[in-house]
Amino acid sequence: QEMLGTKQLVTGPLNESKLKSLPEMTDSTKKEAMAFLEEMLICSYQSQSIYFPLLACRMVRISLKYGWTKSSCVGLASLALSLVTVFGDFSEGYPLAKTSISIAGSDKRVLCSIMNITYGMIN
Repeated sequence: QEMLGTKQLVTGPLNESKLKSLPEMTDSTKKEAMAFLEEMLICSYQSQSIYFPLLACRMVRISLKYGWTKSSCVGLASLALSLVTVFGDFSEGYPLAKTSISIAGSDKRVLCSIMNITYGMIN
């Protein structure tokens, strides 16, 4: 249910512009939580945990509520990966991953993670 609800919030042509127009996250506690969730996301992927999609959904929902951080972009790309692997929904997953690349800007650390997900695991 969490994944389906999050999918409805972020997919579709109108939602891409909504995602790109979100403000930057200002709450330092939320930023630290997002950084922690990003680390947990990586660990859950490496251990093939069933919590990977849930963590990605949670990161995206926090970002929609409080704004974007660089970790949000990794969460969005991970949600895209989950859409492809869990639902087999390539038509929604790949564009969402591409959106995360455009939101990330020029931060090389984040782009490396996102491009690995987008081009190495989805495409």
